[in-house]
Amino acid sequence: MDHVNWARTRDILLCIICIGIICWATFAVFGLFVNAITILILGLAVAFLISPLVDIIEKSGLPRALAALLVYIIVLALLGALGYLLIFSLIQQAVDFSDTINKFAEALPTTFGNFIAFLQKQGIPSENIHVTLSQIQGYATQFAQSLATNALNFLFILTNAFLNILLVLVLSFYFTVDGQRIRGSLLAVTPKRFLRNALLFEDALNRVVGNYIRGQLTLALLVGICTSLICITTGLSKYALICGVLAFLFETIPMVGPALASIAPMLLSLLLPDPFPRTFVVIGLFILLQALESNILGPRIVGHAVGLHPVAAILALQLSGLSLPAFTALHVVKALTRYWRANGRAGHCAALPPRSRVAADLCRRIGHQRRTDHFTISQGRLLSLMRMQIKLTQNKR
Repeated sequence: MDHVNWARTRDILLCIICIGIICWATFAVFGLFVNAITILILGLAVAFLISPLVDIIEKSGLPRALAALLVYIIVLALLGALGYLLIFSLIQQAVDFSDTINKFAEALPTTFGNFIAFLQKQGIPSENIHVTLSQIQGYATQFAQSLATNALNFLFILTNAFLNILLVLVLSFYFTVDGQRIRGSLLAVTPKRFLRNALLFEDALNRVVGNYIRGQLTLALLVGICTSLICITTGLSKYALICGVLAFLFETIPMVGPALASIAPMLLSLLLPDPFPRTFVVIGLFILLQALESNILGPRIVGHAVGLHPVAAILALQLSGLSLPAFTALHVVKALTRYWRANGRAGHCAALPPRSRVAADLCRRIGHQRRTDHFTISQGRLLSLMRMQIKLTQNKR
């Protein structure tokens, strides 16, 4: 029987336990700062969106602080004007929607009585029907009580959300104005051996994350417009604006956003008179819209924003539907695509004749690709492969 190294086994188990404790403590500490981290990330996202406009205005000679303040005033004024134009339409559509709900509630007793009569005709005992109705009534009463109890909590959450939005705007303003100073301070405390990686991370953050946010907002705007058009063409024109705004907001939610955007028009179609076959048309159009978004609009807009071919973007979005978030999946596929291109070019260069001008040109291109795409292509491995190709060519001769 082989001798078991119990000391080594003990050390491995202790290491596993220590790693588990460290991971648990890390998640527990980060859990205390989830709200602060979320506000910080949202502030950075808004700064990414605003910074290009601030840079353009700053080039005209205006100080950066004044340029940022001017951009924020213009953006907030545009949003306020848009809200002023939309508020009356939204209020009118909300009133129409509440009238529809009231009519449905008024017709509910008649519908309810017809439903009970239908169940009795099917041979279901009246006692079972009354017991079931009593249970439903009890659940409805509990739900109403919970809503009344949580009304104060909802008001607190609403106030907290308003304060968080204000804090996000303030943080994004400071990030926009003092971004270069913050960058210099962070790079100054970064060890020299990690400085190159920090610069690469900054470059990827500036190019990819900002483009991804802009592409996602563009996609959400298109989906909101398409949702309004669907409502107009299917006889829900009174609610086209509110459904479009809801679709725009829901589209910013990863994975479940497109499904949530279609719920309001479907419910409206069911609650309005003559729901069929209009509801089936609405469902079919939203299925078509989601297919276009997943296979055409999303890959073309978001994939182009992060530098992916539409085919690779479709693959990434399919991966996001399985287990990965869309942002992570897009960048995983992008990294694999670049790695494949880099290795493919290296192998192709090694397979060419040794003294070919084409081979030398490709090698120079690979060196340029290595500098621009930040891939670690081993030049020594490439030279060894070329020497091997030279020997094989000489042996054949």
